[in-house]
Amino acid sequence: MIKKIKIQKPKMPINFKECNDAITEILDNEKLEEVIVKDDKIEGIENLCVTLNSCIFSNVIFEYCDFIKIDMTDVIFENCDLSNINFSYSSLYRVEFINCKLTGCNFNDSTLKSVTFKNCLGRYSNFAFSKFTGVSIENSDFSFAVFQEIKNETLLLDSNNLTKSVFSGTPLNNVDFTNSEIDGIEVKINDIFGGTFSVNQALDLSKLMGIIVK
Repeated sequence: MIKKIKIQKPKMPINFKECNDAITEILDNEKLEEVIVKDDKIEGIENLCVTLNSCIFSNVIFEYCDFIKIDMTDVIFENCDLSNINFSYSSLYRVEFINCKLTGCNFNDSTLKSVTFKNCLGRYSNFAFSKFTGVSIENSDFSFAVFQEIKNETLLLDSNNLTKSVFSGTPLNNVDFTNSEIDGIEVKINDIFGGTFSVNQALDLSKLMGIIVK
């Protein structure tokens, strides 16, 4: 039986205050709460245990930031550039990444619960050894990304480019790949048990079992 987990949307306050100096706020308090940050650049944040609660980041560029062990709850990133940011060992709950650039981002050993990636560029990103409890990836490019050894409770895929991505050691039971591009995907035989694939995808994966199809 398929375990159904609802992906919850971020819960936002009725009124936000606009944050005009996010860097100073983070450096002084190690957190942002109930704010909206627009058309800004956040850089040079490191060696801090940052907490984000009920925040919206719109058209924000993040550079030279190390957000290891960051705690995010009810956060939306829209049209943001987070390339090469380190989010390892972090906790993300009810977080959305919309139209974001996530090339080379590192989410390894993190916990993602009710997290959505929509229309994102996530090539070469790394989610190895993370835990997924309701993660949705939609209309995004995560080619060459690493999803290795993930504890997967619910992963929803819709129209993605997953070319040469790595899923080795991740159980793919109830994961539907049929409308995603998976050429060159790296998996193990045991990983694909219970996954849903198109006929052509299944023929390619049959090579893992040494089957010759004529």
